[in-house]
Amino acid sequence: MLITLVLGAPLSGQTGEPAAPTAQEAHQAALEELDRAEQIDESELTPAILTEVNRRLVVLQGVEPNHPRLPYLFGRLFALGGRRGDAIEQLRRFVDTREGRNEWEAHRRLGDLFVEEFPRLAQGSYERAAELKSHEPMVLVGLSTCAYKVGRLDEAVRLAKEAADADGRKNVRVVAHLARMFVAKQQWVDAQRAATQALELAEADAKARPGVRGPLRLLDLQYQLVIDLLQARIGERVATADDFLQLAALIRKRSELAGRINLHEALKVLEAGLKATAPNTPPSLLLEYAVALAEVGRTEEAIEGFEKLLAAEPANPVATQWLEKLRSANP
Repeated sequence: MLITLVLGAPLSGQTGEPAAPTAQEAHQAALEELDRAEQIDESELTPAILTEVNRRLVVLQGVEPNHPRLPYLFGRLFALGGRRGDAIEQLRRFVDTREGRNEWEAHRRLGDLFVEEFPRLAQGSYERAAELKSHEPMVLVGLSTCAYKVGRLDEAVRLAKEAADADGRKNVRVVAHLARMFVAKQQWVDAQRAATQALELAEADAKARPGVRGPLRLLDLQYQLVIDLLQARIGERVATADDFLQLAALIRKRSELAGRINLHEALKVLEAGLKATAPNTPPSLLLEYAVALAEVGRTEEAIEGFEKLLAAEPANPVATQWLEKLRSANP
């Protein structure tokens, strides 16, 4: 997904037009929009969302072309849009400035962009981030990943433990990384404990955020992690009968989870159908859309959808039944 960098046109100050924002206001607006975009699951990140972030940055660029944090913000945007090379270029520009050299998160982001292909380069960025902010869990995870990729497994495990301790073992990704490092060292008992904890954290997150696809995708990754662990134990001939039973149960649960994730795919199709047929969307499409909202857990929106349909078709039995069911469950 590519983002076009457009230089901002001068903002007009003619009578009747909105007053141009100050540099501080434009920066804050751009930062808030970018923060929101980074919280969205990758599968839900649309070109429209990225375009809006880009528009905010162009406004800031128009107000203050040499704003010191523009390279940092554009670097983050390019990373979101999959323009890795451009993201690296912008972040490198930023960390070479007086303001950027002491921005730990910019160094951490550079490390994240390098770590898969160039772990030694990434290590330098992570080490600088660690100097600026010690005991930061995701920086430690990055350093652990670098150590793993160059074959220093003992160091990778040590750093992964430090990351989990610094995090309080609350972040799914941090705990899951620890589990993977234990697997690499074939420390099966520790790996099982960490992987199970990551799975429990992901299940709690999915339950706390019903109707959101991202937590379900993260939960699916944790199911795969525990499944891979159990299969590795079986391959090493260190498995017990309980391992086989647990593996079978997890495969079943993951299959059920796949169905829940696919409901979100169906919902996206129906949303596209609503936009394509508005304002004359047929009742059949309104009904299926409301049902899909209910099935993924977006209850309030589902109720609104059924109410809208019943306003057009008061006698629709399916909508009536769904509405009664949802209202009784959510008085």
